[in-house]
Amino acid sequence: MNHAKAGLLVALWCAMCSVPLMAAPTVQPGVRNPGATDAPSFEDLDKNHDGKLVRSEIPRDEPSLKQLRAHFHEADLDGNGSLSKEEYQRYVSNIIAGGV
Repeated sequence: MNHAKAGLLVALWCAMCSVPLMAAPTVQPGVRNPGATDAPSFEDLDKNHDGKLVRSEIPRDEPSLKQLRAHFHEADLDGNGSLSKEEYQRYVSNIIAGGV
């Protein structure tokens, strides 16, 4: 391999490594996205730590969750009566984007 090809491969490798992967945003327990929403983290709401939220775990007095309480069945994408962490994050992201 000549030097030009090797330099091109190194440059291409560096460019690929510097581009963030296109994946769902990572949400850390207890950490909110500053300025995006005032919604509590999934972990803060999952009081019994079973990895899912039922409607009764959604506080009535939390203004940022009023829409979620009203549209819980729409956020429950698989229709099992509870929200997984992914369903909750998707719903909150949709609120941020102005979708609901």
